[in-house]
This record gives sequence, C-alpha cells and structure tokens, in this order.
Amino acid sequence: MRLGAEEIFYLNELSSVSGANARDCVVLGDTITFVVKAENMGKAIGKNALNIQKLSKKLKKKVEILPFCGTPEEFVKKAFYNITFKNVEQNTDNGKKVVFVSLDAENKSKMLNNSQKLKRIKKIAERNYGIEEIRIR
Repeated sequence: MRLGAEEIFYLNELSSVSGANARDCVVLGDTITFVVKAENMGKAIGKNALNIQKLSKKLKKKVEILPFCGTPEEFVKKAFYNITFKNVEQNTDNGKKVVFVSLDAENKSKMLNNSQKLKRIKKIAERNYGIEEIRIR
C-alpha cells in the first residue's frame, strides 16, 4: 500500500489531535475515513467524540474512524454497523478476491443509498485486504 502526500498529512493530523496512529485513510469528497487498530478506537474518537469534532473542524471535512479487523468480512460488517447482514463471505471469482454480502431488501437499500461510504469501504478493503470487489446479493 502506498500513501500519497495528502493521506500522510491527514494521518499526521489524526495523530497530533488524538495521539492515535491510523493504519490507513481514504479521502473521498468531503469525507476522510481513517482505519485504526481496534484497541486505539477510543483514543482516536475521544471522549464524547471530541477528537472527531476537533479534527473535522480543523480539516473542514467529515471524519469517520473505522477499526482494522483480522478479516475483510469482519471489516465490512463493522464498517456498516447499522446494517443487519444475512451473510458475509470471502471467495474468489475468476481469480479475483471478492467479498459477497447477502442482505434483505431493506438493508440492501440502506447500503446502496450510501454509495459514497461503499466506495470508501471498497477502497480500504482493496488496500488493506487485497479485496478487488464487494458484491451485494
């Protein structure tokens, strides 16, 4: 994984505000998504989300902090914490690593309505887990 100057700048800003080191960050539109170790989530977020608020104000962007997980399936579930999954599994399809997500109609609609977040999650999954695609069933 290679990070550009912009990502490195944002990683340093998170560290200076919260004292937590992020593993990765993705900037898409007006939102920055940081990925931190699960044990550093509290430190990164801060009491009453104070660190997120400070960082958001300082960078003039929305800030989202997600935990790094052991598997891409677990990461997808935690990234979309407000969605109930029927099943999430990793498989290969034509030599590509793919995460297949099974949802009921209501939760599928919720996920697809948040297309910007889905794009950020796909990018993080690709960079950190080697996942080339997330397919929703």
